[in-house]
Amino acid sequence: MYPVRSNKKQTRIDDRGRPLRAASSHAVLASLRDQIARLDDGARLPTVRELMRSHQVSQATVQEALTRLREEGLLTSQVGRGTYVVKDGDAAVNGGADTARHLDSLLILSNASLNERCMLVQNHIVGHLSRTGSKVVQISYHNTGHLLDILTSVPDFDAAILQSHYENIPIRLLHLLQGKTRALVVDGNSVAGVDIDRVGTDWEEALDLALEHLSELGHRSIALVSLDSMAQPILSVRRAFDRLGRRHKAGWEHTESIALGGVLHPTQRVGDALKTALGALVDRHGRLPFTAMATLGISDSLGIRQCLTEMGIACPRDLSLVVLGHHDVPTEHFGFMSMAGSSYLAAARSLIEVIHKRIAAPREAPQIVYLDCLAEFRDSTGAPSR
Repeated sequence: MYPVRSNKKQTRIDDRGRPLRAASSHAVLASLRDQIARLDDGARLPTVRELMRSHQVSQATVQEALTRLREEGLLTSQVGRGTYVVKDGDAAVNGGADTARHLDSLLILSNASLNERCMLVQNHIVGHLSRTGSKVVQISYHNTGHLLDILTSVPDFDAAILQSHYENIPIRLLHLLQGKTRALVVDGNSVAGVDIDRVGTDWEEALDLALEHLSELGHRSIALVSLDSMAQPILSVRRAFDRLGRRHKAGWEHTESIALGGVLHPTQRVGDALKTALGALVDRHGRLPFTAMATLGISDSLGIRQCLTEMGIACPRDLSLVVLGHHDVPTEHFGFMSMAGSSYLAAARSLIEVIHKRIAAPREAPQIVYLDCLAEFRDSTGAPSR
């Protein structure tokens, strides 16, 4: 007798007892869980099409796996931005999930030119608060006049985060937000002399870390390249750098402060402006008057490297390069750039903490939280060759 074959389709289930579309779904889930375990919080996953190609499965299979992982709180997705890893770890910072439940609604405002760091901060906050049932509304604006018109028609929120690093903030906007929220915190240090909580980076400390590293390598001539901005963080670092250059006892032979003309915000491509600025400084042998360079307020690290390559300037042989930025934002270092600055993840956690403290103690004096600065040195820096 031959065994009887059943035509009934067997259904596979996942580790929570839920049916899987096919055996391939189980493989995709296992692979993605393994990938998530190895990634940092806020890291971006490959696109659906990339996952389809790498796993040789259909779009429906990938979407099902991503949906399951989102339901488990391991991923968060935003239309037009991508899918990001969400990991626990904020409970100790924020006093536990019970504290987070007191925040029913949050408004996040950001300029349309926001960079990868700002998106990662938002994604972490959205992922964290969504697990506690909080409602988060994100608004991206091109100009503050338009934003003011929008805000007059939106309801009140428990709290608001205004992401602003290299732009001026109208007092009218701050006043309007204070009237619509119980807690307002600025992500960045672009405002001064106002009674508003702020979380930001001490970029002068980041500059000190970069200069200390370059000095230890033997560099005595250095340039600082920044946005063409009057924002307080840019101006304060440039003034500190210029003061250093005037102090001959510091041991520096040459310093050069360069503002990239026309580059007003971090996400603008800098290649052409940087090539123009550096081209005016090279000698007839194609050499720059400095052996090291630090950049501030520029997210286009890839554009910087491409510009130097096109000019025949090799890092670190001809020029050591340090980016003053965020060492856990991959698009700022690409695994190559030496970094000095803060962490986007620390910023996201601090913003949540400041909001909860403000709601719990509304009469307390406003606070400015400066994030810890760290340095990570990679292949873009080395000893001077001349």
